[in-house]
Amino acid sequence: MKLSGLVGKDIRTGAHECFERTVIELQGSGEFPGWTVEYQPDPIVLGESNETAAIKGDATLVVRLGSWMQSMDNEGYDGPSDIFPTNVAHILELRLVENFEGVTRWAIGVDRERPFVVTQLTDPPRLVIDVDTST
Repeated sequence: MKLSGLVGKDIRTGAHECFERTVIELQGSGEFPGWTVEYQPDPIVLGESNETAAIKGDATLVVRLGSWMQSMDNEGYDGPSDIFPTNVAHILELRLVENFEGVTRWAIGVDRERPFVVTQLTDPPRLVIDVDTST
């Protein structure tokens, strides 16, 4: 996975007519990090500790980014690590499950497994995950 000097700035959700969106916004300088997004079965492993956590919902999308959400120098994202959004109906939880050695993983709890699309955007750099809610 390609690592980056970018660090986290924000994570947020939004509701649209046929999908719900999660945005992970980054800041700083450097190339966009490598990333993967896939469904994984619960319980989700929390970083290197081998402890596990059940994420709210019947399906869990795991987003893996090759950048820190908050660096070792405390630069970057300083928000909550467990979020229960109130502006969406199908995305039930966002939980930071790893921020270790330049790799970040967020677990996104969804009411059920749904199709999704991932888009990498610039200015500002952000990864957008759209979960289809039309069915």
